[in-house]
Amino acid sequence: MSANTPEPRRDDLLEHESDGIREFDNALPRWWLYGFYFTILFAVLYMTNYHLLSMPLVGKRGMVEEYQAEMAAAPKPRVPAGGGGVAAAALTDPASLAQGRAIFEGQDNVCSSCHRPDLGGMIGPNLTDDLWLHGCSVQAITASIKSGYPLMGMMPYGTGKPLDDGQVLKVASYILSKQGSAPPAPKPSDAERDKACR
Repeated sequence: MSANTPEPRRDDLLEHESDGIREFDNALPRWWLYGFYFTILFAVLYMTNYHLLSMPLVGKRGMVEEYQAEMAAAPKPRVPAGGGGVAAAALTDPASLAQGRAIFEGQDNVCSSCHRPDLGGMIGPNLTDDLWLHGCSVQAITASIKSGYPLMGMMPYGTGKPLDDGQVLKVASYILSKQGSAPPAPKPSDAERDKACR
């Protein structure tokens, strides 16, 4: 440092001012500076790992691959001996249907937020007509409830909060009980996706 260079001092005010606010000409704190360097390094590593490498060293390439890997690693549901679904027949007793309706309209699984409380469809499809995308049997509906369709916006059990087999059967039975109820202004069917239920 030359003899003419003033030695830096702490809390010297800079010349500029904005709305009466002035700032000190102090060096940045080391903890802040190191944190800033860390974010730069992290950004470079992140971009290289997820956007430049053909196969990431950490994680999966894209959320679809990540979802598929998680689904493959998830424990498989146990299938009861002698049957491949929750039950072979829908329940029809009023108490079971009322419990299924309570779950369908409840806050834990929020089925009605996409399918509407009258099942006429909103974001999700109309569940009262005879056009279905994934089948309309008890087994197909319970399988749809359990697995959901995350890529289409439906989590397993609606929100991911699990239901036991009895609860799933009650919800499926309630849905089937509303077949043909013809709610007002239902969601139009999609001819390319929906198919008649057999």
